[in-house]
Amino acid sequence: MAKRLARSGSTRYAMYLAVLPSYRKNCIEDVRAELSKDIEIIVSDAHLDPTVKTGIPREYYRRAAMWRIFSGRIFVQFTISTAPIFSEAVIVDLNPRSITAWSVLVIRRLLAKRTLVWGHIHPQAGPDSWTGRFRVLMRKIAHGTISYTYEDRAKALQDLPGAPVWVAPNALYRKADMIPSSATPSSRTEVLYVGRFVPAKKLMLLLRGFAIAAVQVPEMRLNLVGGGQDEPAMILLANELGIMEKVSFQGWEDRVSTLRIAYESSFCSVSPGFAGLGLTQSLGFGVPMVVADSEQHSPEIELHRSGGVKWFASDSPASLADAILECWRNRELLPDLALSEYTRERYSSEAMAFGIISALRNEKPNLREFSKDPS
Repeated sequence: MAKRLARSGSTRYAMYLAVLPSYRKNCIEDVRAELSKDIEIIVSDAHLDPTVKTGIPREYYRRAAMWRIFSGRIFVQFTISTAPIFSEAVIVDLNPRSITAWSVLVIRRLLAKRTLVWGHIHPQAGPDSWTGRFRVLMRKIAHGTISYTYEDRAKALQDLPGAPVWVAPNALYRKADMIPSSATPSSRTEVLYVGRFVPAKKLMLLLRGFAIAAVQVPEMRLNLVGGGQDEPAMILLANELGIMEKVSFQGWEDRVSTLRIAYESSFCSVSPGFAGLGLTQSLGFGVPMVVADSEQHSPEIELHRSGGVKWFASDSPASLADAILECWRNRELLPDLALSEYTRERYSSEAMAFGIISALRNEKPNLREFSKDPS
């Protein structure tokens, strides 16, 4: 009897994921608003990397315990809910390190129930890496894939022709939030970085490149929004380079109203290491981003097609300085309203939610408005 009640009480849809960080809040709000009581969301407090935490409101989800095993290389989640097994359609992580995702995929395949995988089509190490091959296997077991980007959808279709693929573009903000400030170009004097202060982001390179550029443009400033383990070393280097009075350490900030102010005083943003979601943020506010040309960027780098990316030679402070100075010379063109509109139409939280909802409902992907050539 208890088992029958559990089955009958299951929701129509479920999302059983490792985490949902705070930047997913707008997307999840839209998913919940559309599907109402038809969806149950199950996540853990933190990922394999404990700094990656769930940040959506607690009332949005059911908590799952997570066990990290084999020295933290893989993980298992546990929940008392039956929704991951008996729901009409379920989304799990496209992550070979999740034993939970594998289990749900196999069990539901045996039960002939739709299961979707959501995540990066290929790992940063490339499609031929061991995780790349296992990602393809997960997709073969699943009934469909949800991709983070439009270019990744094309890669997914090439890997498994005929297998359905939806796009839930990795986005931060609603369309209404990605409105550039009308600040005058002359007030844009700052180079901006938003993100973690960790080795992979190469903030030391940014300081050195900025120091070279600031010699030619003394009124130029550097605004660093974020925090992390490299901050003490960054402060030491800024003092050593003699630029400390030109550098602002603003601390962590994720409120869109405050970040809009940071972007309105900037003539460019910079990604000295690998670029990711911050690219959608910068271009959405109509500000170009200076990006290293040979890093293992996240799939959002496809936004370079918008024309909003200024490349520099990886690990070269001089090349980085040249790119910053080029942006300075072109600041009269800011904010770039066409760049903002291009990004807003393709990388909004509404577009992300639409992709998730369409996949759960097994609706045909509508990519017409996203397939236009940016030129």
